[in-house]
Amino acid sequence: MVQSEMQPPKEEKENTLSGKRPVLLSVLCLFAWTYYGIMASLFFLALFFSESITGIINQYIPDEGWSALRISSIFLGMFLLHAVAFSGIILLWYQKAAGYYLFAIPSIAITVVHLFRPEISWFTTAVYALCVILFGLFFRRMKNGHVR
Repeated sequence: MVQSEMQPPKEEKENTLSGKRPVLLSVLCLFAWTYYGIMASLFFLALFFSESITGIINQYIPDEGWSALRISSIFLGMFLLHAVAFSGIILLWYQKAAGYYLFAIPSIAITVVHLFRPEISWFTTAVYALCVILFGLFFRRMKNGHVR
């Protein structure tokens, strides 16, 4: 009798870190996985065409004088930020707390960069910020530790 009083009811036990992923978290992971994956792929691909992209930028914005090294470093930085966030999304799929940090830190950095660049669409900035906020709503459900 004493042991049964000490154990939480089965229903309560299932609700706490049961491992079942909420549907909204699954949809959010799939959206973010696709978005960040495409963005990382595009920035990686752009690294190979930075010379051509530099020529186009200098043709349409001649006052700035962009160099290929500057363009390549921007593409490399954005690729790395998106790739780290992408790996965080994989951990978020497994509901790991470390995944939120791996995702949120680069996403916040991208959002801050967007805020200081007025030519970047507010919609894109909102997507990054909203993803961080929405994933944060599920942070309490996340587990600490390693992926099994």
